[in-house]
Amino acid sequence: MKTIPIKLWKKYLKSKGLRHIRTKLSHEIWDIPGGSLLRPITVDKNYKDVPITHIHTSLKTLEISKKDFWNEIEKLKIGKIK
Repeated sequence: MKTIPIKLWKKYLKSKGLRHIRTKLSHEIWDIPGGSLLRPITVDKNYKDVPITHIHTSLKTLEISKKDFWNEIEKLKIGKIK
């Protein structure tokens, strides 16, 4: 597994129905409207790319397989998902 640019990660989170809820220092907190995730997703704005460990833990929280994730990331890259 490899890192992805922070901009693409945010686009992916939006495609899954998550929204930026608030910012605390350099960390953005993302959740489904109504706060239905067991644990919100944290995005550190200081990173250029999202670290692999952050991707893994976020996918676990979202209950999304790595295979599905990469398929969707490829579609986002070529603009099939907005």
